[in-house]
This record gives sequence, C-alpha cells and structure tokens, in this order.
Amino acid sequence: HPFYLHELLEDSSLHLPEIVKPPRNPELVARLEKIKAKLANEEYKRITRNVNTQEINRNGTLSDFGRQRSVKAVVVTVFNFLVTVVAAFACSYMGSQYLFTETTARVISAVIAASVVGLAELYVLVRTMEGDLGEP
Repeated sequence: HPFYLHELLEDSSLHLPEIVKPPRNPELVARLEKIKAKLANEEYKRITRNVNTQEINRNGTLSDFGRQRSVKAVVVTVFNFLVTVVAAFACSYMGSQYLFTETTARVISAVIAASVVGLAELYVLVRTMEGDLGEP
C-alpha cells in the first residue's frame, strides 16, 4: 500500500543544535564605539554648520527675505513672478476664445487662471524660502 510523506512526518520533530555565539573582542567593541561616536559627531557638525547662535531667538519669516538674499535675486524673483502671471493670463485669454464668444467671459476665465498660477507660484516661492532657512 502507498506511503504518504505527511503521514511519515506526522509524529516527527526537528532538533536543531543551539548556536553558540563567540564572545566579542573587547578591542573591537571599543574601536566600534569610537567610530560610532566620531560619525555621530561629524553628522551633528554637518547638521548644525549653518546655525548662527547669535540669531537663535529669531525665526525665519517672509520679513527676512530681503535681508537674506541679494537685491538682484529679489528683483529676478519678482520679475519671474510677474512674467509667469502675465503669461498665464495671456495664454488663458487667447485659449478661451474657443470656449467663449464674449470678451467678458474670456477676461474672467483668464483672471481666474492667472490667479491660480500666481498662488501656485507664491506657494513654491514660500516652500523654497523655508528650504533655504533649513525648515522642511
């Protein structure tokens, strides 16, 4: 009559030998602790290298924007914002001629589109500034 594997293994058990871990070398443990401390210190210095202890009470806000960046960078940022909003208005005004025949509807849709683009641009600007300040 046939033998089935599950019937043969039904009452069996598996005995594994206990694994004995060798003791760690104390010199190696001391060396590893020294390396870990050195790496932690380097990471701490890397994280805190741009922290100015004299300005610890001041929080980075939008009012600090002009002081942190050069005048040229601020002018370029404002110009970029204006060009983006005007271009969004122009594109949506010209593109809405296929949807609306009246000028009023075209202007309203262009203003809405330019407002959405302007708000998105402001959001990106604020997030970029917060990233420059070291905050997520």
